[in-house]
Amino acid sequence: MAKLTKTQFNAIQTVVINRSPRTKFSSNWQKVFNQFAIGEPDGAGKYLYFSGKDHDLLREMALLDTGFDVQNVNFNQPRKTLAAQGIKEKYANIRPDANYVLVQIPLQCSPPFTTQYSLRMTVEQAVTICADAQLQYLIVVENLDSFDDIGHFSFDTKLAAVFQQAMVVYRGSGPHSPAGCKRLLHTIAQNDALHSRLKVVAFTDLDPAGVQIAHLLQGCGYLIAPDLVHLSIQALLKLNDTDDFDKQWRQQQYLQHAELHQWRNLVNCLQQYRISLKQQHMLAHQLPLTLMPLHC
Repeated sequence: MAKLTKTQFNAIQTVVINRSPRTKFSSNWQKVFNQFAIGEPDGAGKYLYFSGKDHDLLREMALLDTGFDVQNVNFNQPRKTLAAQGIKEKYANIRPDANYVLVQIPLQCSPPFTTQYSLRMTVEQAVTICADAQLQYLIVVENLDSFDDIGHFSFDTKLAAVFQQAMVVYRGSGPHSPAGCKRLLHTIAQNDALHSRLKVVAFTDLDPAGVQIAHLLQGCGYLIAPDLVHLSIQALLKLNDTDDFDKQWRQQQYLQHAELHQWRNLVNCLQQYRISLKQQHMLAHQLPLTLMPLHC
């Protein structure tokens, strides 16, 4: 016997909850009808009509097929949690990798360790650490190797102090899903206590794509970038990749219309000199880095 897909289950859920008298006889509903023979197609095959008892029958058959009650199910949870409720754990909206983040925390938060370690943990665990340790910053790093080498960059005194009060999070790519970082930022934004205390910082490549990443991070109010006050443009141009800058024309268009506030001067500088400078060059050449607020 064919099994319901999540789309078909959702379609049944909508009809049952709304007690809909009819629905479009789509390909999914045709498959549901072929499986359960509930409802009555019209002569033109355009709509599927339901009688009073059909809604209860649909609810019952969906429950038998999946283990989930269409009127009492929440798919916004991890698979392992949903597996305890029904047989279709893959219906979970939170994929396994979307519930985890790769982080580094201050040494005072991890007494068993004598050096910095990267830890893979759930979003909930990361939120708990931020709350219990009263951390002040969440720093999102664009590239994995730069995340791994975060302690070897050249930060000014103020920025170095920020890292002592910060959880560092890898933005995600490949085996480390970006969904985990996004969910962490969203969870923090929904927590009044954390949202009011925890400042979100982006550490990205110095190029249009990097600034766009920072601008789109939920709650981000700071950007880590080379200190142009103590670093000449000529020093940056020696490491610059203008060809890469030119490829980022979509990101350039985005930044032209974005509300960049205090970052606007930085972006104007990038555009004027066609700057694309990667985090790896910042590390290799020990460029002095500073914290740039989005707002005054």
